[in-house]
Amino acid sequence: MITIRQARAGDEIGMQECNLTNLPENYQMKYYLYHFATWPALSFVAENQEGRVVGYVLAKMNDDNDAKLPLDGHITSLS
Repeated sequence: MITIRQARAGDEIGMQECNLTNLPENYQMKYYLYHFATWPALSFVAENQEGRVVGYVLAKMNDDNDAKLPLDGHITSLS
């Protein structure tokens, strides 16, 4: 069984492991920390029954919006 939950401090190692295993474009640790700090509600992980991170999604709000509505964002990384 897989559980989806909001990412939290300590998940970045598992997220990076997923990234290195599954994607050709790899990120440094500061990329995950930047997302956690800037858009904390928009990062999620998938955990297996043992609590191991087996997937993640990082998203961000676009900040070039100049307060126009509706607000928009996008997924920046999915593994």
